[in-house]
Amino acid sequence: SSGINAEYGGDPDFYVPLVYKDLSCGHILTQEFVEGHPIDAFVDAPQELRNAIGLKMLKLCLRELFEFRYMQTDPNWSNFFYNTETRKIQLLDFGATLALSDQFSDSYLQVIRACATNDRETIIAASKEMGFLSGYESELMLGAHCEAIKVVGEPFAVDEPYDFVERAAYKRVAELLEVFAKHRITAPPEESYALNRKLSGAFLLCNKLNAVFPCKPLFDRVYEHKSK
Repeated sequence: SSGINAEYGGDPDFYVPLVYKDLSCGHILTQEFVEGHPIDAFVDAPQELRNAIGLKMLKLCLRELFEFRYMQTDPNWSNFFYNTETRKIQLLDFGATLALSDQFSDSYLQVIRACATNDRETIIAASKEMGFLSGYESELMLGAHCEAIKVVGEPFAVDEPYDFVERAAYKRVAELLEVFAKHRITAPPEESYALNRKLSGAFLLCNKLNAVFPCKPLFDRVYEHKSK
């Protein structure tokens, strides 16, 4: 808990409840009681609040992937409570987590950056380094791979507010599944399954909240921080 608090505690948008070690053991975890509601309970909230929650959750996703390199992998939205008084996302459950290697996190950061700048060569080179591609793929497979990856980077490529319902770019990936099924010659790296689930989960939440907000500044801050 102390390590988790050290990572998340410095961010004013998030709160990790305290753990009472003297009341906990190997099978029982006793934590501080916190007030709030699951984040998906705010689907009918005012637009400004829905935007704020979506932005905070996408910020959390990016920081976990590229700064902390340690992410909570349980997609249950009841693990995230929003307190309307403190305006903080409260992180309740770290029972399912994944530590990312420095190399994998850094390479994926470069992939997303390349998506945002439409740099196909870097997308392919970094994808080979991460194990997404073997280097022997057909041009058809390379095109489908780049298109699928660009879907992830699309919200971070535009300066204007991104409409997660109107754009819903991630739905286009379904159209590429037949190409992957026929032409993929290497399995994606194991870490990528949890990572893609994390990012797509954040996008789907923003879609569910009908959120509209600029995403590029979030990614740019993370990228600039990592580039120092």
